[in-house]
Amino acid sequence: MQKFVKKKAKKPCNPSTLENCDKKDKTYIEEIKDFDEAKINELKEKMDSELKELSDQHQEAKDLFEKQKEEAMATMKKSEELKKQLSKLQNKVGYKLLILKAKTAPAEGKSEL
Repeated sequence: MQKFVKKKAKKPCNPSTLENCDKKDKTYIEEIKDFDEAKINELKEKMDSELKELSDQHQEAKDLFEKQKEEAMATMKKSEELKKQLSKLQNKVGYKLLILKAKTAPAEGKSEL
């Protein structure tokens, strides 16, 4: 936890003075040191675009999940209510239905002449 807090709480790297820059920052600064301003802006816009696109996709997926979760919860609640109603009806008429089925079933042992 402390490592996470340290990493997230550090001051941003200053590419001009390399102040607060770690090894990864310095390596990237070295990699782009010969790029002109147009190339740097192009890279920045490309990375911003990729981050925004993925962030938007993530938000859409999150919103869809919430919608589906709400629908699933409503469906589950409806299912539980129907289960209760079914149980009540089975208790109320189940034994009657068994008697009616027994009375209308062909009698075993009776032979037709």
